[in-house]
Amino acid sequence: YGRCSLCPCLKVFPANPEDGWQVFSSAQDTEGRCVCTVVAPQQTVCSRDARTKQLKQLLEKVQNMTQSIEVLDQRTQRDLQYVERMEVQLKGLENKFKQVEDGHESNTARQYKG
Repeated sequence: YGRCSLCPCLKVFPANPEDGWQVFSSAQDTEGRCVCTVVAPQQTVCSRDARTKQLKQLLEKVQNMTQSIEVLDQRTQRDLQYVERMEVQLKGLENKFKQVEDGHESNTARQYKG
C-alpha cells in the first residue's frame, strides 16, 4: 500500500485493521485521478455503522473508476490496433511508390542508352 507520488495518499481511519477498516490510495489513472486500494471492514462490523456506509460509498467510487479505466483501456487497445493497421497500409504504399520510382528511373536510363 505505497503512497502514490503524484496524488495525495487518502487514508480513512481507524488505521488498525482490527479496529474496523482502512482505505489507501495506491495508483493514478491516465486522467490523473487516484485509484484506491480498499481494505474492507471486518465481518463483525455492523452494516448500519456510519463508517461501513462511508466505506461502501468509497468502494462504489473505486469500482466506478475501475470501470472507467477498463473502458479507456479498451478504447486505447482499439486505437492502437487501428494505428498498427494503418502503419502496415502505409508501408505497402511506400513500397509501391518506391517500385514506381525505381521503374521510372530504369526507363529514363534506358532512354539515354538507346
